[in-house]
Amino acid sequence: MELAILAKCLLLGLVILWIQIHGNKGCFETERLALLDFKEFVGSNGLDVDYLLSSWVDNSMSDCCKWERVMCNSTTGHVTELSLNNTRQYDIERISFYDDKNIWFVKFSMFQQLKELRSLNLSYNRIGGFIDDTNFETLSELKKLEVLDLSTNYFNNSILSPLSNLTSLKTLILSDNIMEGSFPSKELISDLKNLESLDVSLNRFHSTLPFQGKL
Repeated sequence: MELAILAKCLLLGLVILWIQIHGNKGCFETERLALLDFKEFVGSNGLDVDYLLSSWVDNSMSDCCKWERVMCNSTTGHVTELSLNNTRQYDIERISFYDDKNIWFVKFSMFQQLKELRSLNLSYNRIGGFIDDTNFETLSELKKLEVLDLSTNYFNNSILSPLSNLTSLKTLILSDNIMEGSFPSKELISDLKNLESLDVSLNRFHSTLPFQGKL
């Protein structure tokens, strides 16, 4: 009996060691499909996704860990970072970028399958909010998310309450949006107990509190 248990432990140890040495050979199917949902959604807003996300192909043999703008854990194969900034391919150095009022809305629930996601960059996208803003409980499923960049969009104060569900956040960047009034620091920070850095500069807050930096 003891030999059988020892053999099982040894086999498990060898499997773990093999994974650590060779790494995972592909991303998870649920995560691959979630990324394809995002691509389809972006395409439905009139963007040329075949050019923008050319490596994101609907092929079960395609490893999403090798797709552009995607980073995975080399051992587990889970998606850990998404760089989805400037999906409209703006020339952000030109004034025309800031004059563009073509605002769009994103489904945050599309990311709920990425349970190991640690960093999400949605900056420079002219996002005005989330379509599913009445069901932000899905945000609490992103228990590993540490960095969220929503800068240079069109978020107003309504984004602050839902973000309180992201209790694992360490860095939150909300600069250059259209939030205004008194900065609701207590309401936001009291829930984000792990938050270390917050940037709300270039908004319309009137407050004596610092708008960016370490907390």
